Amino acid sequence: MTNFSVAFRVINERNCPFYGDNDWFVLTDQSVHVLSGRPSCLILVRELTNLLFTLTADDESDQAELRRKVFNCGGCTGLIKFQIDDLPEDTSSLSYDSEESKRAPRKDTVQGKQKKSTVMLSGSIEEISPSELLQFFHMHQKTGKLLLDIPSGTVRVAFREGAIIGARYGEKEDKDAIFSILGEKTGMFRFVSGIPESLMEVEALGDFMMIIMEGYRRLDESGSEDG
Repeated sequence: MTNFSVAFRVINERNCPFYGDNDWFVLTDQSVHVLSGRPSCLILVRELTNLLFTLTADDESDQAELRRKVFNCGGCTGLIKFQIDDLPEDTSSLSYDSEESKRAPRKDTVQGKQKKSTVMLSGSIEEISPSELLQFFHMHQKTGKLLLDIPSGTVRVAFREGAIIGARYGEKEDKDAIFSILGEKTGMFRFVSGIPESLMEVEALGDFMMIIMEGYRRLDESGSEDG
């Protein structure tokens, strides 16, 4: 899956803490881009990431139907409705230069503490799933360690400029560790900025979105077998 990109435009907003009417998002096979100059909401990232499987289908009739469909993003204090649309050729007008035009991010699901270039985050997996967290740190090209304390143990995931370069979960390592945590629903997480110098040259585990999609595929297969 390469060179995939689709644009969305907000057509209706009610009490959303981040976005307004006619804001734009672009979903690619690698990341989610918010072109309006707004913050990146993890709930929206989750919704758009989940759409990736449907949007990359080859059926042209399905694609035509998807362009007419209205998608929703809620689950926090507000709601937005958005549709697939053709991005204007000139996107310069989609960025906001004034700080007053930007909305302050929510502080109820993730607590952030910033000191110079070092960012530390902590929160609950019940509010933000492991897949959302992985997407967030990938999209923002973070370097550091994501630590998840879940009922069955502690998970460690190392990032270098957004790429996953290693993971450990019990006896499982790297991709197998990532695959095993995507379905976790309870626990706490924390992100500590920075990694040892020895890890700066380690190769990434692979294409980020391909790793996540493979993990979801295995989850679906496991769920079908259990059923």
